[in-house]
Amino acid sequence: MTSSNNDFDETLKIIYNFIRDKLEKTGSDKVILGLSGGLDSATVLKLCMDTLGNDKVICLIMPESASPEQDMKDARWLASEWDVKHHDIDIDHILKEFPAKPNNRMAFANLKARIRMCLEYYFANVENGLVVGTSNKSELLLGYTTKYGDSAADFLPVGDIYKSDLSKLAKVIDVPERFLNKVPRAGLWEGQTDEDELGYGYEEIDEILKGIEKGHFMETIAEINGVSEEAVKDIKAMVEKNAHKRKIPTVAKLRSATIGVDWREFSD
Repeated sequence: MTSSNNDFDETLKIIYNFIRDKLEKTGSDKVILGLSGGLDSATVLKLCMDTLGNDKVICLIMPESASPEQDMKDARWLASEWDVKHHDIDIDHILKEFPAKPNNRMAFANLKARIRMCLEYYFANVENGLVVGTSNKSELLLGYTTKYGDSAADFLPVGDIYKSDLSKLAKVIDVPERFLNKVPRAGLWEGQTDEDELGYGYEEIDEILKGIEKGHFMETIAEINGVSEEAVKDIKAMVEKNAHKRKIPTVAKLRSATIGVDWREFSD
């Protein structure tokens, strides 16, 4: 089954209005986006361009020694092909200012994501812009993000779209073919891929997540999707364990209305 523009008309209308509304309400001039060479960032870039025009978008391409070279080439090609202003900043020299790479490679990998986000917010300040995040719903629910790294953004246009559904939307808005079937990878270390690290493929993960979203019992999710209860248990555990990544820092409650607990914001 192929997807048509009509299948996504309402989704795109909501996303375009969402992006436009964020800039209007904050008085911002532009959006700043980290362009990784992967599907998610290419899709968000196109959504922002279609909403605001390419002159309102600035991309940062931020390679380091472990970055997949083809992804970096694809990112540069895309920025040039779509005529989007971009900055190419090698972050290796920044990483060298930190202590020697620890035995725990995840700590060093998270450092890379946080350095990149620091650069995005620096450019956002300089350009009176907002940082647009590229995380999808699967990553957010699983906690497959770096806290105060790629999870730090001013708004998330595709944060309610599951990873396995994103390529369908990308195809409708004419993201180039080379991005549609890319192996999902954060590029945090050589040979790293999302699905190897997570232990499951996104198609399986997303069906489980959709079952959890609907409130189905573990046994029902397993039966409907032909997966093991162990897989459902594993994915559910990831969602629960990483809930802290989807919240602001916990505030000790001392008054009647506490931020993050029962304080009511006046607007979004």
